[in-house]
Amino acid sequence: MSLDDDWHYLPTRTRAGALQRGLGRGAVRARQDPAAPELVYACIRRDHRWLPLDDRGVYLARLVRDLQLPTGPILARLYTATDETGEFSHVLRVAEALGRAGSDGIIESLRRYVHIGPYWREALTAVAAGWPANWWDDLLPVAADRLASGERPAHLPPGTPWSGWAERDERIRAALAAGPEEVRGLGELLEEADDLREAAYECLAGPALEALPAARRVAADPGSGAYWQSLCVLAEHGDESDGPALLAGLEWLDRRPDDMCGYDRIVDGLARVGGDAAQRALPRIRSLWFSPHSFERATYLRARLTLEPAACAGALTEGLWDCEADVRALAVRHVLLDEKLERRVEYLRDDPIETPEVRAAAAERLALESAVR
Repeated sequence: MSLDDDWHYLPTRTRAGALQRGLGRGAVRARQDPAAPELVYACIRRDHRWLPLDDRGVYLARLVRDLQLPTGPILARLYTATDETGEFSHVLRVAEALGRAGSDGIIESLRRYVHIGPYWREALTAVAAGWPANWWDDLLPVAADRLASGERPAHLPPGTPWSGWAERDERIRAALAAGPEEVRGLGELLEEADDLREAAYECLAGPALEALPAARRVAADPGSGAYWQSLCVLAEHGDESDGPALLAGLEWLDRRPDDMCGYDRIVDGLARVGGDAAQRALPRIRSLWFSPHSFERATYLRARLTLEPAACAGALTEGLWDCEADVRALAVRHVLLDEKLERRVEYLRDDPIETPEVRAAAAERLALESAVR
């Protein structure tokens, strides 16, 4: 996320604040708000995600389409955004999602971007992952020519479209063989998460279950260098007796300035071990729903479904409009359907902007509902 020193998130109770966080309530309220077009565009111009792991693409694209907003400002932003802080990838996700729905010249505009745009490789990789091949496969000569021009080092990520094209073009084959470009993005963030998970075990010596005694000793001292690693081990392999230590871990995370990450690991552990500490954590888990770090939001909903299933109706309803696909899929599977919410699930099933996973979950839920009637 790109933030100025004096910038801050607007309150969640405001429409702008809810949209900045990708909350379902923001999407619902926008449909009745005359100021919604500018609020939506503001969320596209500026990347409000806490990390590139967070998603706003489908969420904002759906609002642009459903509110019938012109796509010109989005396409213009593609040419001015930089990717040093993830802003270009943020706008690209919105444009790519709109393209899946065949929206307002977006397909041809993104194809044109591959011809002349500075981040053409990122754009081509995104559309190849999300669009039918006949929408982009004929761009192979353009891509090969731009690689040969030497405007950027000729490195490519593996996968679509590059791996398939390497079999058909020598220049792409050479660029792919040179290895991936050094760009910090989603893959690197996921690798860092994996490294942290491994460090949790290495730091405490021995396989996870054997590390439990050591983890409990370390967790008693929040000032130790391995404190976070010990919490990870307890969250994944501890039992109800470790609940108080995990609860203390939430408080420790709260004391870390400008850091909204890691709560999902602790919350997941609390939901797994249960007990009094997990119940006492529920107010904190409910409040974490409003974090701008939306990638972890599905964990909070899963925890509530485990710890207080009868109290989740509101969150499940809101989740049908959430920015994160995992949240929408959970909501689709667990929400109590009435006529209005069934129409929403049908909408998710049929919407080409929606991810394949959520569409499949919606189709399955509707089939189950139909079978029991």
